[in-house]
Amino acid sequence: MRSIIVAALLVSIASMGHAAADNPFTRAKVGDWVEYKMTGSNNIAGTTKMTVVAKDDKELTYEVAATFSFLGNETTAPVQKMKIDLTKSYDPIVAANLKQNNVKIEKEGEGTEKIKAGGKEYDTKWTKCKATATANNMTITTDYKMWFSKDVPLSGLVRMETTISTMTTTLELVATGSK
Repeated sequence: MRSIIVAALLVSIASMGHAAADNPFTRAKVGDWVEYKMTGSNNIAGTTKMTVVAKDDKELTYEVAATFSFLGNETTAPVQKMKIDLTKSYDPIVAANLKQNNVKIEKEGEGTEKIKAGGKEYDTKWTKCKATATANNMTITTDYKMWFSKDVPLSGLVRMETTISTMTTTLELVATGSK
């Protein structure tokens, strides 16, 4: 179960972003970072930090470092390196390989809201959607609500609420910076 949570969280953080017409990673610089805190039902907790480690005119590379605690067991996930093609519009569905994995995405709503996170207030745009996947004769439905701000580095993610069955997690921005 823990590996499913870690994998889902890394994919979600790394892949969700602004609309396809914009690539928010073009504004990032080497050394820029964002850090998130995760809390959830079943005593789930953790931190995730994304740091830009390389960038040229065509590609950006960042690392994702994460530590999770689930039912009292702490796990440090292997550092993941992610690459973003800066020559293309950023489409979070393509970035997460959801189309290739036969996941059905349904948009359920959107709006604007002021969100306080990491000691700052952000003007955000939120999107609510449902993802449904079937694998090994099992259907998994995940509900997402994500808040984004152009004032947050990298993907712009301020907060994300994820519900799978009866388990809910919240990922929230706690800090940003540059080396």
